[in-house]
Amino acid sequence: MKMIDCHCDTLMALNDARLAGIEKSFERNDLHVDLEKLEKGDYLLQCFAAFVNYADSPVSPLLEVIQEIDVFHQLMALYPDRITPAYRFADIERNRQAGKISGLLTIEDLGCCFGDLAALRTLYRLGARMMTLTWNYENSLGFPNNPVLADPGIDYPGSGLKPAGIAFVEEMDRLGIIIDVSHLSDAGFFDVAAHSKRPFIASHSNARSLCNHPRNLTDEMLRVLADRGGFVGMNYCLAFLDDDQERLKTRGTAEAVVDHIEHIRKVAGLDIVGLGSDFDGIDVTMQLKDASAMGLLVETMERRGFTTTEIEKVCHQNALRVFKELL
Repeated sequence: MKMIDCHCDTLMALNDARLAGIEKSFERNDLHVDLEKLEKGDYLLQCFAAFVNYADSPVSPLLEVIQEIDVFHQLMALYPDRITPAYRFADIERNRQAGKISGLLTIEDLGCCFGDLAALRTLYRLGARMMTLTWNYENSLGFPNNPVLADPGIDYPGSGLKPAGIAFVEEMDRLGIIIDVSHLSDAGFFDVAAHSKRPFIASHSNARSLCNHPRNLTDEMLRVLADRGGFVGMNYCLAFLDDDQERLKTRGTAEAVVDHIEHIRKVAGLDIVGLGSDFDGIDVTMQLKDASAMGLLVETMERRGFTTTEIEKVCHQNALRVFKELL
């Protein structure tokens, strides 16, 4: 079963290792994602996020993002017969026909641009095609949906996009950048819905009705995504899967992910469900241990009554539909 994963933090992990003087090959390493694991997991496409915690960056946040973009292009150049970058939908199709995995460059937290559209356009020229507006801190564009790490004096769920954020949304629409609302506040989500003219996605979020974490989406948000033709990528982070962590340990991550898939199918339809592991951005993954283990998710869906067509939608077809329209 072909897989598309809409979010991993492997570039950050590889760049951190490089800066620490640690040799870490992309072909085979101790991370959740490497080339051998992607091949074993039968991946059609992996989205690679260039991410920096700009509130804690030892250098310029934009410089760190550029470093990770450089890592992306270097690893793509090292294995051209096995994985190559995709900048538009035709690249994905061409790579699939050639038996290659596609790598899609994304940006996590456009706060690195400090509200400057020139920086946004430059990131696009460097190959980034999907971008989140925020991470866990307020930035020049808007407010996050993680009050645990944010300023407790700000009502984040009620704080949406700033004027610069609206300008970024409009420019992302114009350029053909996929707008990613994971990490964005509730009000920010609806601001994107109001100002974007094209489908948008939540690359690594789950259903808040099943796990009451602010990073997850409400049923209303899920229905808006469905109405707008977007999708949500299932996140394997334990904190986003189940409020009862002991129950989660008993049932396992694959079962919990399928719980969220089933819930979203009921409230908004299966056409908006995809995968967004958050690999190498989360510490514990339990049964879904790395990119090579996706067969377990397929087996779990089969056991719980999903048809082959339905599983294909979740694993790759829904993401391909959105990429075809937006890239």
